[in-house]
Amino acid sequence: MGSGPLARSVLASLVGLSLAGLPAAGFAQGAQETTSAGKRWEEEFSFWQKASSGNDLAQYERYLKQYPTGTFASMARLRIAELQAAAKTKDAQAATDDAAAKAKAGDTAAAEKAKAEEEARKAEDARKADEARKAAEAGKAKADEAARKAAEAKKAADEAARLKADAEAKKAEEEAAARKLAEEKAAAEKAKAEAAAAEKARAEEAARLKAEAEEKEAAARKLAEEKAAAAEKAKAEAAAAEKARAEETARLKAQAEEKEAAARKLAEEKAAEAERLKAQAQAAADKAKAEEAARLKAEADRRTAEEAAAAEKARAEQEAAARRDAEAKRVEAEKAAAAEKARIEQEAAAARKLADEKAAEVERLKAEAAKAAADAEAKAAEAARLAKEAEKRAEEAAAARKQAEGGAAAANAGKAEAAGGQDGGVAARKAEDARREEETFQKAVLDGSEKAFRAYIAAYPNGRFLADARERLAALSKAKRPETGTATADTERKAVEQPVVDPREAYMDRSLRAQAQRWLSALGYNTYGADGVFGPRTRAAISAWQGASGYRTSGYLTRQQYRVLREAAQYAEARQTRQRRYQRQREYDMLEGPVDGYYDGPYYRDDGYYNRRGGVVIIPGY
Repeated sequence: MGSGPLARSVLASLVGLSLAGLPAAGFAQGAQETTSAGKRWEEEFSFWQKASSGNDLAQYERYLKQYPTGTFASMARLRIAELQAAAKTKDAQAATDDAAAKAKAGDTAAAEKAKAEEEARKAEDARKADEARKAAEAGKAKADEAARKAAEAKKAADEAARLKADAEAKKAEEEAAARKLAEEKAAAEKAKAEAAAAEKARAEEAARLKAEAEEKEAAARKLAEEKAAAAEKAKAEAAAAEKARAEETARLKAQAEEKEAAARKLAEEKAAEAERLKAQAQAAADKAKAEEAARLKAEADRRTAEEAAAAEKARAEQEAAARRDAEAKRVEAEKAAAAEKARIEQEAAAARKLADEKAAEVERLKAEAAKAAADAEAKAAEAARLAKEAEKRAEEAAAARKQAEGGAAAANAGKAEAAGGQDGGVAARKAEDARREEETFQKAVLDGSEKAFRAYIAAYPNGRFLADARERLAALSKAKRPETGTATADTERKAVEQPVVDPREAYMDRSLRAQAQRWLSALGYNTYGADGVFGPRTRAAISAWQGASGYRTSGYLTRQQYRVLREAAQYAEARQTRQRRYQRQREYDMLEGPVDGYYDGPYYRDDGYYNRRGGVVIIPGY
């Protein structure tokens, strides 16, 4: 049997197909499947070597049972047919031993010769099988090397996708070649089947001859001679078939070698492509490192800017602390004045009680009380004036600093702000008006008369010292007329009905105050109404909003804080509108991305929400 060359050629063909038929993108998986197929092939080949090493019919039948569609299945069937025919021929020859002694002797010599040739052929097959095993091991090593290179090539998956189409085309070509090889193999198997059928027919003819030899012993010699001739002819035909198989094996071997060479060439091309992809991956890695270095540099610059901003914030906090200290001193002065005033009022009450007992003593005590009240009012006014001067200077410094910051922010944004866009002449006139107002009030304090304070109120109906002037005017009226009269009651009633306006909120009328209350309520700081009167609840809401927004919690809204409050409320209202629209869309299973400039405008940045001047817009619960 010529199983050795055929096995080696088939093995080389399988290895070549496994190497050349894999696409570039799935090369690693193909290499793994090739390894598994190689293992199965080694097991089948080992079994076939064991079966084909002898003439045991049971071995060939076990091989067919385990590998019914194996590589050597057709050869096993052919060998089984030959062994069965040989067995039948041996029986026929045993029946005609007496009639064909000479032919048997010749057949014995020929059989020994054939046996020697068979042993030589088996030795050659064993040698070729060993060569096939070595070729399989070499193919496995090549497959492992290809798998390693494929693992490296996998890193360049994007480039491998481009090669996938070419690999699939090559795979189609290889599959066509494999189909052609399978067709040729089927043709060879068909020829072998025909030879087996002929051998079977010969075996049947031998059986028929044996039956006739038993019936007609006289014709045994003639039948033996014919059988011997037929055996010679069958041997010649078997030799021809063996020669054809050898030629077919050589042809298949040549094809396998060509495919192996093509597979090596393809492996080399893929290795070169893998090297190129590796170089591209290295270049991409270098580029990524450069981009990462640039990003780290930008991050360092951003951190430097943040540190500078933190330093500026610390400076602002220090200034705010200084303002809080001034405010605390002013509050302490007011408390001291209030305590002094309360003490004087207690003394006045005691004096009035004593006046009921002694009228003369009452008049004297009233005069002393009025004098003490006047002194206390003067002290309180002086303390308030000093506190207001300190507060005014702090506010002017803060306003100047905020105005400068607003001007810089407006220059960077390309927008002219109302506070920062005023020219120097307007600012100078406002400063001159403030100075004149302060001089007028100081002259009224030094004069100490009702006429002077009324003149200040007439000249500055919305002045910064309006509340103080009214309090001093009421105190002078009370000191001038100790007994409570109709004029004093009317004056006090008017003072109560007309709310005292702080200089910091002199720019707001009642409608603006009501609007501010509505904005605070919209942002979550409930004022419990929007009547335009800033009571304790409204002041508490303003203080809470100021603290959350990074301002000093004074409870009074400056112009800048009023603008920031307006922008925060407008943004909150717009956000609520978008949320309602989004809820309506969810009801109809309609979801989309940002709408109406949600990520545009002055409120969105990479690190939070901002207004147009750079101040943080604080929205509770967001």
